[in-house]
Amino acid sequence: MSSVDVIVPCYNYGDMLRACVRSVLDQEDVDVRVIVMDDASTDSTEDVGRRLAAEDRRVDYRRHDTNRGHIATYNEALADVAADYCMILSADDQLTTGALSRATRAMDAHPNVGLAYGRDITFRHAPPRDLPHGGRRCPYTIVGYAQFLEHACRLGHTSIQAPTAIVRTTVHRLIGGYLPELPHSGDTEIWLRMAAHSDVCALEAVQAFRRLHAINMSLSFTPARRIEAQKRAFDTHFNQYRGIRSEIAGLEPVMNRTIAESAFWGGARAFDDGDSQACEDFLALAVSAWPEIVSWGPWRRFRWKRRIGRAACRWIEPIASSAGFALKSRA
Repeated sequence: MSSVDVIVPCYNYGDMLRACVRSVLDQEDVDVRVIVMDDASTDSTEDVGRRLAAEDRRVDYRRHDTNRGHIATYNEALADVAADYCMILSADDQLTTGALSRATRAMDAHPNVGLAYGRDITFRHAPPRDLPHGGRRCPYTIVGYAQFLEHACRLGHTSIQAPTAIVRTTVHRLIGGYLPELPHSGDTEIWLRMAAHSDVCALEAVQAFRRLHAINMSLSFTPARRIEAQKRAFDTHFNQYRGIRSEIAGLEPVMNRTIAESAFWGGARAFDDGDSQACEDFLALAVSAWPEIVSWGPWRRFRWKRRIGRAACRWIEPIASSAGFALKSRA
C-alpha cells in the first residue's frame, strides 16, 4: 500500500479545516498522514487542529507563533515529508472519494511519472454529494515535458488545479521547494520544474472539490497582475532550463504571444467597463510580452476605438455592424 503525506496549510480557515482533513483521512487503499500547518491563525484553527490530532494519530498539527506566509509554510512541511507521495491541500478544499487511490495506482504503475493531477469541481458552501467519483481506478494519459510545456504555453498557465496535484516525493526532493520570489505563481513554476524532470499523468477523474469564497487568496490580486505573475513563472523556468531543454527555444515565443493576447483582451474588457487604469496596465503588459502585438489586427482596430472614445463607440458600432463593418475590438 502506497503512503501519502498531505500537507494542509491553514490560515484562519478553522471552520473549514475539519471537512478538509476528514476528506483525506477517509481515503481508502492508501496509508495517509495529514500535516496541518497553522500559520498563526487568529480564529478557531488551533482548537480544531489540536482536536483533530487528538482524535486520530494520523494527524500532525503544527502551529507558527508568527505568520510566515504560504511559501515558507509549504517549504517547511515539504522538508519533513516521508511518504512515497505528497501533496498540498488548502484547508478550504477537499478531496473526492478515491482520489489518492486513483493517483497512486497510476503512479505506482509508471515510476517515470513524478506528477499526477485530475479535474476539480468548484463549490461555495458544500460540495455536491451525488457526484460519481469514478471508483479506485480511472483512465489516464501520460505526457512528457515537450507536450506538457507546449500545452501550458498555449494556455498561458498549466492546466493543473492545485488541490488535485500529487507528487512523487523523490521528485520533490530532487527539484527543491517553492520559490519565495513567486508568491502568486509558485504552483505554475514548480509544476513546470517537475515536468522537466519526470513525466506528468493527467487523470480522467474528478480529484478534488475547490472552494470559491470571498477570501480566496487569488482574489486579492488584480487580473493584470495575475497574468503578469504567470509570465514571471514561465520566464523563471525558461531562464533556469533554457540551456538544457531544447524544447524551450520554439515554445517561449508561443508563451509570450499567449500572454500578450490574454492581456490585450483584458484591456479591451477594461475599456468597455470604463476602467482606464486597468486598460493601460493590461496593454502595457501585452506590449512588454510581445512587442509585435501593435501590428496585430485586433490591436489596430482597438487603437481606433480608443481614439473615438467609449461614448462614440456606443452609437457608432451598432450602425457600423449593420452596415457590415467589423469595427468591434473583438472582431
